[in-house]
Amino acid sequence: MKHVDARALVGQAFAEALRPPEALTPSQWAARNLFVPDGPHAGRLIDLKLAPYLVEPLDMLGPESPANEIAVMKSAQTGFTLVLLAALGFLIDRAPCNAMLIQPTSSAAADFNRGKLEPAIKACAALKRKVAPQTSRSTEGSTTHTKRFRGGSLTLAIASSAADLRSKTIKVLLRDEIDEYDDDLDGQGDPLKISDGRLISFLASADWRKADVSTPTIKGGSKIERRFEAGDQRRWRVPCPHCGGEFTFEFGDKFRFEKQPPYKAHYVAPCCGVIIEAHEKRELVAHGRWVATAARPGAYPSYAFDSLSSPFIPWDTIAAEYLSAEDDPQRLKVFHNLMLGLPYEMRGDAPAHSQLMERREDELKRGHVPPQGLVLIATADVQMRGIWTTILAFAPNRESWVVDAFYVDGSTENPGSLHDAPDSDNAFSRMLQKTIGREFPDAFGRMRQLDALGIDSGYRSHVVYATVRANQRLNPSTGNGMIFALDGRDGWGRPAMGTPRSVDIYLNGARMPNGVHLWPVGTWPIKSAFYADLRQSGRRAGAEVDPPGYCHFPAWLDDAFFRQITAEYIAEEKFRGRVRKSWKQRAGQKDNHYLDCYVYALALFEFLGLARMAPPELAAFARERGVPSDTPLFPGWLTSNAALAAEASDPYAADSLDERLGRLMKTNNEAFGRAEGVGA
Repeated sequence: MKHVDARALVGQAFAEALRPPEALTPSQWAARNLFVPDGPHAGRLIDLKLAPYLVEPLDMLGPESPANEIAVMKSAQTGFTLVLLAALGFLIDRAPCNAMLIQPTSSAAADFNRGKLEPAIKACAALKRKVAPQTSRSTEGSTTHTKRFRGGSLTLAIASSAADLRSKTIKVLLRDEIDEYDDDLDGQGDPLKISDGRLISFLASADWRKADVSTPTIKGGSKIERRFEAGDQRRWRVPCPHCGGEFTFEFGDKFRFEKQPPYKAHYVAPCCGVIIEAHEKRELVAHGRWVATAARPGAYPSYAFDSLSSPFIPWDTIAAEYLSAEDDPQRLKVFHNLMLGLPYEMRGDAPAHSQLMERREDELKRGHVPPQGLVLIATADVQMRGIWTTILAFAPNRESWVVDAFYVDGSTENPGSLHDAPDSDNAFSRMLQKTIGREFPDAFGRMRQLDALGIDSGYRSHVVYATVRANQRLNPSTGNGMIFALDGRDGWGRPAMGTPRSVDIYLNGARMPNGVHLWPVGTWPIKSAFYADLRQSGRRAGAEVDPPGYCHFPAWLDDAFFRQITAEYIAEEKFRGRVRKSWKQRAGQKDNHYLDCYVYALALFEFLGLARMAPPELAAFARERGVPSDTPLFPGWLTSNAALAAEASDPYAADSLDERLGRLMKTNNEAFGRAEGVGA
């Protein structure tokens, strides 16, 4: 038996312990340790050969990087979330320090933790060994919002919490989807500048890292656009397979496709005119490289990348998305942001109010629901005395009809009830009686009730809260419909309706904890889309059809209504040391109540999700509302997606109308990350 020298073994063990770990870049570490947490490649080690454009931005976040910060302006489905995930994994395993990852909302932070970070930690032996488990009862254990490890910690913060952003000194700052951050956080400043302050202790030593990653929103109002343009503006250039020249895939006259499926999308190389077929894209992208287009002293690396170069999105899909957007400004904005990774140029000019008056329709009766109006939404704008109210009907393609619009005079100092006397001076009660307590005849001989009522809580907030709480269900006889307390929010990156929060009600010296849900509404993007809808031409102007989002106005509406809905415009203003685009009221126009009502109604329409219904369910939903099968709900309805032919396969055929609408609201609650149902 061979003799083993114990001293040699001990010496070897000490030598191995003292040997410095192999030097790895973040991308090399990821290739060995990071398992994809979700998607079609979930559970596999990340293969950066599939997305070589991720390597350079990721390595820029390593300790040997020549840059302290980067910015990435990108489209959806490009993989850049994995850059943040890999950077965090490398940091925990190889360069421990205090770091912070900021998400725009609490639901986004929870999704990142639950859907990406936790699975990545559990799948990687090195990370699982080093990150303290959440089950630990000591103060050293991890939590949902903090991951602790030897040498540092990771804080998962949300951009809407000033306390989170000011919480601690950090060395690495990663910020995701910054275009969704507020411009001003509760009057305390820009969340980007607040969080920048967490790095101040490391500025002198230049030993800090920062990354901003986001899909852009609107041109002139996009935070990631500003960050990209402040950098050296790198773009992914691919080699021409014919002449060897280099170019970047861009959406324009070089990207060509047919208008009907199969779209046969292809690209014409700008260098020599050779045709590049869709199946060649992946190979060309694999051999591409980043090229700075605005290199200059002091400019940090900034990257722009979109779906034309993404190996995960076929060119035919991009063509189909563009064609489906047509002239719909909302869909075009989504296409520019999510497919092209570009900010969208929003127009903020409404047509002259006199032009809108000229297109009023004599055949529309006040208080009557038009044939295509599947949902009926009322919104109210509360003032010191009196309430302005609109009732709108919507088709699935966002076409809208003004069913009624009125001002209710009366006191707004106390909550209202549907059961107050009709001659009561309480404006809330009178508004409820003209909305909740009312039925509307439709074009098919039926009587309809409201599907939703939203009340702006910007004025008399607690009176609004109490009124909403006391009238949770719109229609007492059926239990159908919902009433919402709404809170309009400024900013271009906000969703139509965000996650609600429970608020206390203070009234008559009493406090009711968590008395009602308050729903934030992103008014700025909706307002811009509404003005784009107003500029559209319909059949009355000679168009073949009324386009998606077209607004129908009855003849009984007066001059004041049209002046109010066109009362604002987009202007540039100086805000906290920078120029931004915001909404301003026109000189001489003091009232904009009907504009606010219309914007809130569009937000509720988006929330109800009618436009996202599957064709079979939408067809059945229309049938239950009394719409004959041969009545077009919008141009192309009878043929689009074989909607009527698919009715037989409707999986919800036995459901009642109330069950369908209830499921619609429940689905949207889940889709938007809602806290809990308003009517619970």
